[in-house]
Amino acid sequence: MKGKYTLIKHFRLSAAHRIPGAGKCARVHGHNYKVTFCVEGTELDEQQMLIDFRTVKHAIEKRYDHHFLNDFPEFDPERGGAAPSTEKVAEVFFRIIDELCAQKSNRPTLRWVEVQETDEALARFERID
Repeated sequence: MKGKYTLIKHFRLSAAHRIPGAGKCARVHGHNYKVTFCVEGTELDEQQMLIDFRTVKHAIEKRYDHHFLNDFPEFDPERGGAAPSTEKVAEVFFRIIDELCAQKSNRPTLRWVEVQETDEALARFERID
């Protein structure tokens, strides 16, 4: 029987940022982000997983948890990045997770990443085919 697996996982991290020119968000402030991602595929790896979600969580937490996002080149316009809006954070996290998927022999596909900044606001970056 042919089928497709879908894995949706979320985790949390805390980070500070500022968005120049964005009203009160131009001041340094922080969020307890909820990050959710969706991976799909037709084959599992040797551990019978699409991807070990602990690997994903650790890759992002290790770099960004409890840090000032603007300090990273990907979130610094003066170093070729973009201000860390929720949308750009979702895009950067997508690129990180997508690279982890590309390194796997079963080649799972990352469909989307959501970053929830507050109870009222989240952004999604998704693959379009």
